[in-house]
Amino acid sequence: MAPTAFESAEARAGRADNVDLVRRVYRAIEDLFGDRPGALDGAFRDRLDERFELLLPATYPEGARVLRGREGMKRWVAATKEVWDEWRFELERLIPAGDHVVALVRVVARGALSGVPLVRDTAHVWTVGDGRVTRCEVCLDRAEALEAAGLRRR
Repeated sequence: MAPTAFESAEARAGRADNVDLVRRVYRAIEDLFGDRPGALDGAFRDRLDERFELLLPATYPEGARVLRGREGMKRWVAATKEVWDEWRFELERLIPAGDHVVALVRVVARGALSGVPLVRDTAHVWTVGDGRVTRCEVCLDRAEALEAAGLRRR
């Protein structure tokens, strides 16, 4: 959402805070994959709501799933590390949309057994409430992510 002349400074600041929070979540994800001690607890203490939900799409090999809370994040990281030797997000752009932030990301990975590389442009729709991330929906189609956040593709 582009700022308007009628938008309050508080609303603009809130959107900037949401973008900063999501940027910090990506740093926390790097720490989780880097096996930094205390990374999971730190992510939930500082950034993620205890009821956080990670929504994975139906097109994933294991099908659509919703992973909840600390245990869900722990399972997602463990499952991802089991399948992929390398897994990282290259953050391209964060787009604020009210209480959502759309992240345009490139996934870069390498299969654990096959060694086959994967590079895929994707998007995540983050929901923020009360200064914490409550939800992340993974969208393999960027236009779908923009729509999910109430934005139209430009």
